[in-house]
Amino acid sequence: MARTERDVIGEVKIEDDVYYGINTYRAIENFRISGLRADSDHIESIVQIKRSAAIANFLGKKLDAEKKDLIVKASDRIISGDHHSDFMIDVYQAGAGTSYNMNANEVIANVALEMAGRKKGDYEFIHPNDHVNMSQSTNDVYPTMIRITSVKKMLKLLPELKMLQDAFTKKAGELGDIVKPGRTHLQDAAPVTLGIEMSAYAYAMQRCYDEIDHSVEYLLDLNIGGTAVGTGINTAPDYQKNVVAEISRITGIAFRPSGNLPGIMEFQSDFSRAMNSVANLALDLNKIANDIRLLYSGPGAGIHEIRIPAVQQGSSIMPGKINPSIAEAMNMICYSVLGAQTAVNYSVQAGQLELNVMMPNIDFELNRAIDIMTAGMRMFRTKLIEGLEGEEKVCRDHLSKSFGSAALLNPYLGYDNVAKIVQEALHTGRSIKELALKTGKINEEQFDKIMGSGVPKKIR
Repeated sequence: MARTERDVIGEVKIEDDVYYGINTYRAIENFRISGLRADSDHIESIVQIKRSAAIANFLGKKLDAEKKDLIVKASDRIISGDHHSDFMIDVYQAGAGTSYNMNANEVIANVALEMAGRKKGDYEFIHPNDHVNMSQSTNDVYPTMIRITSVKKMLKLLPELKMLQDAFTKKAGELGDIVKPGRTHLQDAAPVTLGIEMSAYAYAMQRCYDEIDHSVEYLLDLNIGGTAVGTGINTAPDYQKNVVAEISRITGIAFRPSGNLPGIMEFQSDFSRAMNSVANLALDLNKIANDIRLLYSGPGAGIHEIRIPAVQQGSSIMPGKINPSIAEAMNMICYSVLGAQTAVNYSVQAGQLELNVMMPNIDFELNRAIDIMTAGMRMFRTKLIEGLEGEEKVCRDHLSKSFGSAALLNPYLGYDNVAKIVQEALHTGRSIKELALKTGKINEEQFDKIMGSGVPKKIR
């Protein structure tokens, strides 16, 4: 069975077992691009907006109680997980997200019609635009949906980031007594401990947490109520106040009405603030993953000052090879997030006058980045960091051969004299200790004390 739906372009036949309508049908035909569609967070968010709008319109005496109740009940059914397969729009779609907003309007309307005992497409009773989209425009609904969805996803990312930070802090304590050469320019430097290196990673994660948490504040301001160009045309009395209050209630998140609806509609830089904070996390995590790959390199011909959990065989030809696969995957995630940052920032500056039509791309890249970073940090923590151990014997052996600890002699022998000792040791194979004692300026007891003082027990 099929039903006929009409718009200003013409009419189409739509299978009667689907809940979307003609606007969704045309978008499906037009945008066969990636095969990627909105996830459950997006579906839930846009339907929560529609549900809240129905209540605000009822409070403003624009929507009668029967229609309000049907839209609310239909929305609740979708929020609970039903009909998600009817949200069919590709992530690459018409500018500003019109297709996706229409998709939501049509699915809610047809679910409501069915609940009222009417046929799908009986839009004279409940119309996707006149009733479900009442007091709204894609131009305020879609960015509001991005904000709600991004906050929800950020609230999943932040706990993962905190757990990763805690894992590094725990490792800093566990590995605090393993002294090893520091390295700058990939050359021997003053000694450190594996614990000190882990504490630096924990510090970086704390800074990222603070920045991301701060960026969420910008996303709590909502566009809803601005309708077409931020002036709020066609809205019910007290609509902005009522719809934001209901969105906050149903999501459990303290969203706020924007104080400047034209401004928040034109300028999408709140999303670049959020994206850039996640990209900074990617930069730091990429550096950590690279460090771990370097410290694990070997085992016979590399640094190999740490052990990491073996998660899979590393080669189809070299038996027994265990690669740092988790760190490599983390690198790939970070590079993808940094690519998303470029896409978001270009899209944010691409608006013209009263609207930015690149919002679907902002939405896709930002929220995909948050999702993969959240999952990536969970993988990185549980499959690598929590099982990371120190190779104490290797660290001790490397320290005994390192020239970096010679810097500790500078206050006693002078920079130039120590430089000569290092060069002589390098070319003759004689030890730093032997050559330092040869100067007659320090004795063996003093030398050992100086070397032992080089690694702080606690980093401020």
